[in-house]
Amino acid sequence: MDDRRLRYFLAVVDEGTVTRAARRLHVAQPSLSQALRAFESELGVQLFARVGRGVRLSSAGAAFVGPARQILRAIDDAQHAISGVVELRAGTLEIAALATLAVDPMATLIGRFREHHPGVKVTVLEPDSTNGVSTLIRDGTCELGAAHLPLPGEQLVAHPLGEQELLFVFPPNETADQTGPIGARELAHTPLVLSPAGTSTRRLLEQALATVGVTPVIAVETAAREAIVPLVLAGAGAALLPASLAREAQRRGAITRRARPAITRTVGLVHRDGPLSAAAQSFLALATSDE
Repeated sequence: MDDRRLRYFLAVVDEGTVTRAARRLHVAQPSLSQALRAFESELGVQLFARVGRGVRLSSAGAAFVGPARQILRAIDDAQHAISGVVELRAGTLEIAALATLAVDPMATLIGRFREHHPGVKVTVLEPDSTNGVSTLIRDGTCELGAAHLPLPGEQLVAHPLGEQELLFVFPPNETADQTGPIGARELAHTPLVLSPAGTSTRRLLEQALATVGVTPVIAVETAAREAIVPLVLAGAGAALLPASLAREAQRRGAITRRARPAITRTVGLVHRDGPLSAAAQSFLALATSDE
């Protein structure tokens, strides 16, 4: 149903004559009359009875006034909702992020995005692995993903955000002469608190140790990432954490030590190759700007 014809119909109802309605609508009277006849033909009923030079509502037309106004209100509401999403006054943005990346850098980026667009709701999903991030992006559950780059074998568009260093975090009872960079020889005898095999940080640690011929000494393996720092603080072993989380652990009493050589990873945002929503475009522009 053409909303233009609905507006024409209601203008005639409100103004009482085709002439006044045409003047209000800024259209020629013959064009308005023709549009009304076409509308009646489409509906299969007569909306107006022609009386001399005027018109009056038929019984069908009178019954149609209320629904017509409801339809136009619904159309106006829909257009307002769409414009709100396009103009970032409303809407949602779904982001997949590994647990550590949800803290750094995503927490800061999401905070900045919300400052610019407080009407947009951000939903963050935390898959267990990089493959989980890719799956959520590919199946359309999330529009953007925060992951470690590169993603092997994934046909996704990637936007690097920078390098992230990982630090070793030790229990508070470390002695002063054991606070410098830690090398392969010491790591070969260091009990570690690790996330399960296949997780991103575990894989990065194993790769770094493998290059110097060291097999990690696993003291505790846990899928509960929020338990890693408490386990370290309780003396269960050392852990490898992103620098931001390591410094937070340090404020709670842990000892942080850099690896020698340094262990780093590239982090970035990924998405499918195709058009992005206005919210995703804005978030991506904010994340990759120099601001």
